[in-house]
Amino acid sequence: MLAAPAASAARVVTIKGGGWGHGMGMSQYGAYGRALAGRSAERIVEHYFSGTSLKRARMPRVRVGLMHGRGSVTLSSRRKSGRGGHIVIQVAGTGSKLTAGGPGDTFRVSPKKAGRMRVFKNGKRVRNGGRRVFGSHRRPLVVKYERFGSLARVSGKLYSYAHGRLQLGTYSSSTCGGQCMRVVLSIPMQEYLLGLGEVPSSWPQSALRAQAIAGRTYAYEKSRRTGAHQSPCDCTVYASTVDQAYVADAQRTISGPYWNNWRRAVKRTRGKVILDHGRPIQALYSSSSGGHTENNENVWGGSPVSYLRGVRDRPDRVAANPNHRWTQKMSWPVFSSRLGAAYGVGRLRRVVLLKPFGVSGRVTVPKPNGRGGARVVGTSGKVRVSGYSLKLALGLRDTLFRISVHKGGSRSRARSGAPPWSERASVGAVLGTPVDGAPEGMVAQQRKLLSSAPTQ
Repeated sequence: MLAAPAASAARVVTIKGGGWGHGMGMSQYGAYGRALAGRSAERIVEHYFSGTSLKRARMPRVRVGLMHGRGSVTLSSRRKSGRGGHIVIQVAGTGSKLTAGGPGDTFRVSPKKAGRMRVFKNGKRVRNGGRRVFGSHRRPLVVKYERFGSLARVSGKLYSYAHGRLQLGTYSSSTCGGQCMRVVLSIPMQEYLLGLGEVPSSWPQSALRAQAIAGRTYAYEKSRRTGAHQSPCDCTVYASTVDQAYVADAQRTISGPYWNNWRRAVKRTRGKVILDHGRPIQALYSSSSGGHTENNENVWGGSPVSYLRGVRDRPDRVAANPNHRWTQKMSWPVFSSRLGAAYGVGRLRRVVLLKPFGVSGRVTVPKPNGRGGARVVGTSGKVRVSGYSLKLALGLRDTLFRISVHKGGSRSRARSGAPPWSERASVGAVLGTPVDGAPEGMVAQQRKLLSSAPTQ
């Protein structure tokens, strides 16, 4: 138990933990360590997703949500590798050109009543066939650039788009005064995977292939489940860690001499997905497991899912992993204010991490009979919270942690037992930190999905 220190004492809270992300499914650094040990991509995937099999399937196009809730959208184009730069805009379902341009031209699109759109080229309103407004809710504007060897740019996005085609559409919402704009990238699965920025392209080929298989399976399963048109983005996946980190053409430019490594991994795994009883799985992954992955019901709650069982993961301790073990310190006032603000309990009195912990040692969700999760007690009340909630409130990297408070040589540990790991970490040179594939912005949605997933 962590009790509030005396007012005059300058106490420090030390949180020791392991892993980065949600800890379910595949550990990206664990996959890296297994690849270094000579494991194939198939063996890596099958280790982390219990009882699954791999099979090739026909892939749909992926609809990537780039932005929504905008009052207008501005876009432009540029040359790729010194060539191209041409861009064409037309209304979906028509073969005729609405307007076109090249490097140096800027287009702005804004909504009108009934979901129609105005188009401006270099500040001048576009007219075509006597019309001044175009498209509708069901007929977005389509931006074509790939066939010309061009790169499309959308104002407000960091990356350029080389593949697929952009769709600029409208939808009704009070957020934008009645009509909002959204931008969706429609792209074949293989080309979508080329733009994933989840792990460094310098990694061993089997680790890259395992990532390609997991990334493809995640998008494929979500496409089948949502029909590729989830609201309000009208997309399969979001271009962020809400789903997967999609960095478009930047993956090519930042990979440098290793770009062909990632291209080869995507090509050699074409169509390959992870199945459970013939159905694609929700292929969750995170950056680091801290040495052991966790059962899904202990992280976000819900029913146990057969392929998301916690497994040992010693290769996660590979020297390149900066998050296999970590320590975070803060003053007691900061600790108290964060928890007070998150849970409305006033000035913090104590925090208790409650057993049982997960199979990995992670702090779990609250369970019946006052077990599991954590109890946060303050001057204005007390709450039971999950380890994942505590992680977010304190800005921690994972739910595999223990807390202690000390001043000088004195130290008291949260009533939770000793950490289930050695406190000595082996951290070497960082090759690049993979992005956590956890959809932290959509935890409630994922929890609902996992709770309804088929079990064995």
